This record gives sequence, C-alpha cells and structure tokens, in this order.
Amino acid sequence: MKIKDYFTPKSLVYTGEVQRETQIKHYHYENKLTITNDFSKLDKKSYIQVIGLKDVSSIEAIKNHFKIDSLVLEDVLNVEQRVKIEDKRDYLFSVFHVIYKDKEKVKEDYLSILLLKDTLISFHESEPLFLEPLYGLLDQYKELKEHGIDYLHYQILDIITDLHLDFIDYSSVLLESFEEDILELKKLDQEDFYTIRKQLLRLKGISSPLYKELTKALKNPIFQEDTKPYYDDLLDHLNRLEERLNEQRELTRHLLDLYMNNQSNQMNQIMKTLTLFSAIFIPLSFLTGFFGMNFKYFEALEQKYGLEVFILGSLSLVLLMLYFFKRNNYFK
Repeated sequence: MKIKDYFTPKSLVYTGEVQRETQIKHYHYENKLTITNDFSKLDKKSYIQVIGLKDVSSIEAIKNHFKIDSLVLEDVLNVEQRVKIEDKRDYLFSVFHVIYKDKEKVKEDYLSILLLKDTLISFHESEPLFLEPLYGLLDQYKELKEHGIDYLHYQILDIITDLHLDFIDYSSVLLESFEEDILELKKLDQEDFYTIRKQLLRLKGISSPLYKELTKALKNPIFQEDTKPYYDDLLDHLNRLEERLNEQRELTRHLLDLYMNNQSNQMNQIMKTLTLFSAIFIPLSFLTGFFGMNFKYFEALEQKYGLEVFILGSLSLVLLMLYFFKRNNYFK
C-alpha cells in the first residue's frame, strides 16, 4: 500500500485492521436454502455475503459483475464511514455500525449493504455474529421467500434495531444500579459509568441519522408497496429507540450531577468538621501561648495547683464549646 492510494479518487484501499481472508457466500433462499461460493449465477432473490475485506481483488470482481461505482466500493473498504443510505438510482448503498451485547461483552461491528433489484450484498470485516438469527429466517421463514429482496433488507435493519433496543435495556439496568449506589452508598464506579455513557453517545451517533436517511431512501422504487408497512414499523422502532436514548442521556447527566453534589457535600462536611476542630483548638492555642511567655514574674505559674487548674480550665473550655456547637446543630 502506498501513501498516494489514500488520496487517489476511486482507489480501493482497505482501512481496517481485521486481516481475515475474504470469503464470499451466496445464499439461494427462494425455494430451498443452499449456499455456494459462486455469485455469477443469480436467482430472482439472491443474498451475497462478503466476509473479510482484505482481498480487494475479490471484492473488485463483485464490483465489475454488478457494475458498481468505484467510489461506492471505496466507501465499502473504508470501515470508518459514517452511517448513511445513498440512492444510486439503480441500487441503494448503505453503511451501518452495530453495537450489541455478546455474553458479557459489548461489541461494535460494521457492515455495508448494496441493495439491487433482485440481489442484496453485505460486506463485513469479520464473521457477523449479530446476523445469526437471519440464517434461520432464510431457511424457514415463509414471508422472506414470498416478498422481494427489499424485505430481506428490512429484516437486517430490524435485527440491528432490535440489538440496539436490547442494548438500551442492558444500559438501563446498569444506570439503575449506578443510581442506587449514588443514593444509598454515596459512591460510583466512575470507570464503568463513563464506559456506558460513552457507549450511549456512540449509539446516539449511529442510530440518530438512520431514521432520516431511511425515510428519504423509501422513495426509491426498489422498495415495493407490500413491504412499506414493515418499514413503517421499523421507523416506529427507530423513533422509540431515539426517545429512549434521549431519556438515558438525560439520566446519565442527572446521575453525574447527583454524584458531583454528593462529592461536594462530603467535602463540605469534611471541611466543616475540620473547621470545628480548628475553632476548638484556637483558644487552647492562645492559652498555651499565653502561659508559655517568658516573663520574669508570672505568679499564676508559681501556684501549687497551677498545672491542674490549667488542664481543668482547658477541658472545661473544650466541653463548653462542644456543647455550644451541639446546641446550634453545627455537627449535622
């Protein structure tokens, strides 16, 4: 790879770090599901999945076969692309990022999709674990076989949206636990809190543009009338996702303010305690300084019980001040 490749228009340069060998799977699902590596023989409905973007020549062969613009393929190989859906007249080009919870880990994945008249092509850096439910649908789901290829596109977007809603549920549980810790224990695991806050911000940047982009894309005739109700339902889910994201962002902001207020109150309480002790020792310091002066004649120090009287007086002064502070609720 040469540095000029990054600046040359239509240059095909993979920008990711996953060095997986490119594998092409062609799902023939119109009748019985069969999987081949040959994408030259197309059915009325074909799903082609490209896993691994390392081999640019194999991906370029797909571009040549389907007559895809090189600028589009350049965006496919640039895995840092923003979420978007572009109308290219004869086909739609989409870029998506997915945040999902896999066991105990939160993962992020990337995919781009080319939606043609009878073919859908998806590109992935690695094995798309989040699309595992799709394979069962391709084999058994009757409606997927009856509807056009745009219905498959809907199913993929629906899976992604459901994963994002699941992540919102997961983050909601975490935020509730953070709230309990702040209110009851007066503490907060800052690393975990800022991690989930960062993930919510990332999800906001991923999901927010999708509603607007999809609304515009639905004007393309590639979307059939019988699938429009499904996309309307998907848009409703995206709208609900947006509302919950806004709610959780507000909640994180309030929790952070609450935590900072608790920290401030604790600091104020510490400073108050230190101030009270300082106030108690100020007169004692004065007394020790006064009786520690080097005068030639100091009759009070020559008394037989002078030390005992001084200690008793100091203790009485301390007790008197403690009583005064307690009576005036300074210790609350």
